[in-house]
Amino acid sequence: FFLQFFFLRNMRVLVVLLGIVALSSFVLGDVYLHNPRGSNNRLNGNGQNVQNNQRLCDTQNNDKGGYCWGPPLYYYVGSHLMIEWTNQHACNNPKVHCNIIIQYMCGEEVRDGVTTERIPDNEDDYNTKVSPNPLTGEDEEVFLYGMHEDYQYYQDCKSRHRNKGLFTADQNMNNRNSARHTRQDNNGNQNGFECPEERDYYPYWHPTPWKDIAILVDDKDNCDYFQSESQNVKDKNYCSIPEHNNQYVCLENGGTWIKRTSWGIDPPACEEAQWTRTNHLGNSALHNNHEGYASSYNWTIPDDIHENCVLRLRYNISTGDYEGWGFGGENFVNASFNGADNSPVQQDEVVEYFGNTYEMALNTDQYGRTFQDRSHVFEIRERPDDIDDDARIWNLNVRGKRGNIVQVYPAVEYDFVPNRLHTKVGDYVHFQWTGCDTNPANNDGEGTQQTDRSNIAQMESQRHNKPWNNPDDPMFDDPILQARMAFIDQVGCTDTDDDQDVTNCEKLNAAPTPYFDGGVYRVNKTGEWHYMGTRNNNFSNRSQKGYMTAEDSFPSWAIALIVIGVVGIAIAAVIGAVALYAKSHPKKFEVI
Repeated sequence: FFLQFFFLRNMRVLVVLLGIVALSSFVLGDVYLHNPRGSNNRLNGNGQNVQNNQRLCDTQNNDKGGYCWGPPLYYYVGSHLMIEWTNQHACNNPKVHCNIIIQYMCGEEVRDGVTTERIPDNEDDYNTKVSPNPLTGEDEEVFLYGMHEDYQYYQDCKSRHRNKGLFTADQNMNNRNSARHTRQDNNGNQNGFECPEERDYYPYWHPTPWKDIAILVDDKDNCDYFQSESQNVKDKNYCSIPEHNNQYVCLENGGTWIKRTSWGIDPPACEEAQWTRTNHLGNSALHNNHEGYASSYNWTIPDDIHENCVLRLRYNISTGDYEGWGFGGENFVNASFNGADNSPVQQDEVVEYFGNTYEMALNTDQYGRTFQDRSHVFEIRERPDDIDDDARIWNLNVRGKRGNIVQVYPAVEYDFVPNRLHTKVGDYVHFQWTGCDTNPANNDGEGTQQTDRSNIAQMESQRHNKPWNNPDDPMFDDPILQARMAFIDQVGCTDTDDDQDVTNCEKLNAAPTPYFDGGVYRVNKTGEWHYMGTRNNNFSNRSQKGYMTAEDSFPSWAIALIVIGVVGIAIAAVIGAVALYAKSHPKKFEVI
């Protein structure tokens, strides 16, 4: 995924300082974030396609992807969030090189925005505010345009020279010299305030606003490199004169080479990526007990309290037709391989094979390329005072959107995340989900058209499809709470058979918004529980079912050892007491 070079002496002498992993994506290589809900640049449009796929960033994904905006979720510090996604063109698979980078950022001006228009590249306009809020109708002043990276970051990117030591194959860069122009996007199109060069290469050599969560690789031997080069732990530099991209040229032209201190946090986790097949936006194979579920990573929410945060997932697939990785490989591609005469790959190359020639479907700006998806904005909160810092909190959410499997693709239908939640007595579970009311019109589903609604109703087993009205072992200790999780705070119910009627509480239509915060509850007992969503579980059409289990805080073998130990101590104490008594009363124990 990731090339890194620096230039010395006016960029005439190239010194390779860091390894490469050319970020890659393909027309068939999209990636879609499902939990938390990935936007794919979508806001509140009700069409099948996203209205503006340049709104926040360059995803390279199909316009049909993404989940529309809903009221934001929040996560407690130290809680566990299962990040789920699908990637189309394989990972940890011998057919491709692949890496996945998961990052987040928080900021005062980070926002979803309330218009599908791209943020203007204008200092006077980019922070425009409007009132009331067009998304919620509330009487509040909000930013008009969505924004993740900030205005100054993009200005610096436009001014800075691109790294001319990078491999651009036979692409004609047309003397475009800004960091906005890369082999993947030599036109330098604006996508939010994202910097194209940073987007395409990791680890990046200048400061970025992103903090690294995890790097999922197909070769763990590379983990030390990625972790040590992460901005989490390594200082990054930039020039006081923004156009200069390396220390030598910066100083030679009178600039100051400024150090941006690292984030000062732990290096990102680095793990083996889950195996997925090519040409398939589906689940991963069995890997680390994932058992054929969606590709996922379990993120522990950091102590980085903020109201405005966003998650970013980048997906790389790279070809084996040239050495693009630089971890000790020979013929490592760099700028010396650029141009039609030097590049190891050519646009729509014609090759000879056993006496005949064949034209390849080969686009050299797609050999080493990046896909990404980003979440809507979420909040990180302090955990409640009555929950210990070392207590585990599990976030239980809902993924998916309204529609049948064809209508929602490449998104997914409704399901709970995690689908199978394994807890221990003393853990906590935060029940919370969101959705939107502007899904595409006429998408299949129950209840009021275009709306997402979900609930939790206990059932007898995973094979059942009706709620269990009087369960032998209720999922919640309080029957009022058990009822609330199913009824989701609906108001204004009427006795109607009209499935579209907003007062039809049997279809969950009277819930005021698709957002529901069920609260955080302690797991007080062992057991296993099966549950469903009454609106969306439609047998043979779609399934919305979940499973939760709770074990003792100590495993059974540990309890057995403790019992054996206690019994052993008791026996030893008795034997010791008898021996002591015998020693102090020798006449009491004479041999007869």
